[in-house]
Amino acid sequence: MIHVSLDRDEKAALQWAQKENFPWFHVLPDKVKRSKLGKYHTSGRVPFYVLLDKDGTVQAKGSPTVFNTAKSLK
Repeated sequence: MIHVSLDRDEKAALQWAQKENFPWFHVLPDKVKRSKLGKYHTSGRVPFYVLLDKDGTVQAKGSPTVFNTAKSLK
């Protein structure tokens, strides 16, 4: 799981993620373009979930679909 932050304030983004106890990697706004993860965000909604395979192919989009698909992979 990777959290891609759209927050303009990096300090606030990190504080929020820490408060929520996110154990996964965070990509901050200034690194989104370089990480190439921005191409997967196709919705104006936040949060927006996308499940990718190891090759970067989209397997599922949207909260219920992503989490249901992820459960089936266990």
